[in-house]
Amino acid sequence: MAPKRKSQKRKHPKGFKLVKDIYSPSEIEALENDTHVRFPMTISGGHESETLEESLSRIKRAIAESKEEKKMYSIRLKVKTVDAIKRKASAAGIPYQTYINALLDNAALA
Repeated sequence: MAPKRKSQKRKHPKGFKLVKDIYSPSEIEALENDTHVRFPMTISGGHESETLEESLSRIKRAIAESKEEKKMYSIRLKVKTVDAIKRKASAAGIPYQTYINALLDNAALA
């Protein structure tokens, strides 16, 4: 059995609230330890008004996008810009590189 992790309080965007998991702790642990996942990913929670179908659709899109081919790029950015992005990503509860990727996708596809 894995050691218990220390609980951390996480700020959620206004209008969001945590709801009880539909899976038991053992089912969640089995999903987290699934060896078929190549790369770990974080999928942010939806709004409380989001239906189950909308949640599943959003999760399926996130999984499909994570499987798209990716390539490492190097780019010089201002330190204050990256710091601001990290703060926004933290407030949204997602990794900052995932947040940057979403920003770039939105800008490129606009």
